Amino acid sequence: MARPLKKHPSFVTDRLRLRPFRAKDLEVLHALYSDTDNLRYWPVLPYAHLGQTRRALRWHITYRPRHYAIWAVEEKRSRRVVGMINYNRRDVREKRAELGWLTLPAFQGKGFMTEAARALLRHLFDDLDVHKVEAQIQPQNKPSIALARRLGFRKEGGPMRDRWLVGGQWRSVMLYGLIAGEER
Repeated sequence: MARPLKKHPSFVTDRLRLRPFRAKDLEVLHALYSDTDNLRYWPVLPYAHLGQTRRALRWHITYRPRHYAIWAVEEKRSRRVVGMINYNRRDVREKRAELGWLTLPAFQGKGFMTEAARALLRHLFDDLDVHKVEAQIQPQNKPSIALARRLGFRKEGGPMRDRWLVGGQWRSVMLYGLIAGEER
């Protein structure tokens, strides 16, 4: 069985660096989490105040590989953070984890999350001995569905009715799954 790393790893791809979040990332993290339109498919409400983002940043910096880990997705050339990617709800016994991503609007549609997700999937399958990665995606979120399919995920179920409670409103999601060896 793969042993989790004690230090938050970083990954480098052709155009990107997946690195741990830092305290100086507060403003870009707030840009990610305060944009109502960008968060319309996420299971959280937009952050109205920088204080909410500051509290979330502590969670983003914390590295708990048995449960979750979050990376800043940074463009290597410009050193700008273009988004975030994570795994969460990791079940060590079942060798399963969920994958999530969020991109700043100015960087959407450029293939950054495809590249970042491929790097994180390699880590999950090769280093953490995960057998299956899942993604919960709202049926209206066509860009994320397309990304999941590009990565090799298959639609496995749904809509799972009223799966997320966000701001007092229920949201349904589709379940997509990827088993080790199926990734593209």
